[in-house]
Amino acid sequence: MKLIAFLIITLSIIAGSMASSTAYLAPLASTSRETLSTLRLTSPAGAYDPGEADDAFLRRLEEVRAVLDAERAVEANPLKPPAAPRTPAPVPEVETEPTGEQVLRARESAAPIGRPGDLLISELVDLLEESGVRYVKVASFNFFRWPHWWLFVLACVGLLGGAWMVRTAQKRALAAAEAAETPAGEEATDAGSVFARLSGRLHTLAEEMDKAQTEEDKLASIVRHVGEIQRDDVPAFAADRPALVNRLGLGGYAELMDSFAAMERQLNRAWSAAADGHLPESETCLRNAQPLLAETLRKLKSA
Repeated sequence: MKLIAFLIITLSIIAGSMASSTAYLAPLASTSRETLSTLRLTSPAGAYDPGEADDAFLRRLEEVRAVLDAERAVEANPLKPPAAPRTPAPVPEVETEPTGEQVLRARESAAPIGRPGDLLISELVDLLEESGVRYVKVASFNFFRWPHWWLFVLACVGLLGGAWMVRTAQKRALAAAEAAETPAGEEATDAGSVFARLSGRLHTLAEEMDKAQTEEDKLASIVRHVGEIQRDDVPAFAADRPALVNRLGLGGYAELMDSFAAMERQLNRAWSAAADGHLPESETCLRNAQPLLAETLRKLKSA
């Protein structure tokens, strides 16, 4: 199921990317001329060959560009001086093989009908439609003239559906793991059972320390019980990370492990102090671990 879900998510991302690339396209046929006249091109639209175009087309194009250039001049900053025309330096003709630049110019002999920044006035739209242009790229976005909005919506649905399938598969796997009975003679390894065992060992430690007659007996109890927690419970609790992340999310898991790690540090200090024979310091660390134990249990129960 996860494989199918990831395939759906991948295809949805590809489809969504393709659809989003058409978000600023405006269809000439289905968009009113009044609306088009408010839009401005951001990419060249249409193409013609200046050497093969007829005089009537060139005359109409010249008239359209005269109107557009006048409109641009009105909107231009009057304080900015006009740029001086650039005159290319004359290059003497030399009988050689065509250069890469010459080949590129020959391939780009077709000139655009609509230039970037041109308003889509009615006369320009007529020229574009006569040249077979169906879509033009404009500067403003409108969902209702987006030609491939349906593909983008379908991609979003695919992403949501794929994510739901992945989460459902994870929940089923977790439920199956929790439903499986623990084999006889083996200890449970889920975080809840491990923490209950850890709490029981601390409770047993507290009872033994209350009954101990000498300082050596107390130190021996601390070393034994905390050592078992370090050896068995801490690694088993950390090993249940996938289930905890699935229940709590990454944020909740991070908060849980903050309090658990702080409690573990206090237990480690208690064991180290007891191993060195410093009972008061060890007992202080055990007392400091109690509120952290309660905080960890509270966060674990919220799973």
